Amino acid sequence: MPTFFEFLGSPRTNILVAHNASFDIGFLRAAASQHIYKWPRFKVFDTVALARAILSKDDVPDCKLSTLSTFFGAATSPNHRALDDARATVDVLHGIFERFGSLDIKTVEDVMA
Repeated sequence: MPTFFEFLGSPRTNILVAHNASFDIGFLRAAASQHIYKWPRFKVFDTVALARAILSKDDVPDCKLSTLSTFFGAATSPNHRALDDARATVDVLHGIFERFGSLDIKTVEDVMA
């Protein structure tokens, strides 16, 4: 766990990004607790929640990672393997960020709101 927390860096300056973040964060919190570590209070960008906030059913029928990666033209297709899914999530996040400009979302605080 110490090595993992070192990899994550500071919760004051770093933001965790995940697709369906509550699922992944739940496992990470449980692992930390099992090893008697307190889970840091990271800001989290959940690409599912962000996509639901800015896309309509006319844009995409659902917010599955595979659907969003196709919609945003991700370079990597998700396949339930950690690295490929992480790369697809990054591409989806970038696609979402591109849409933020037209919605006047410019800061981390704007995203969190």
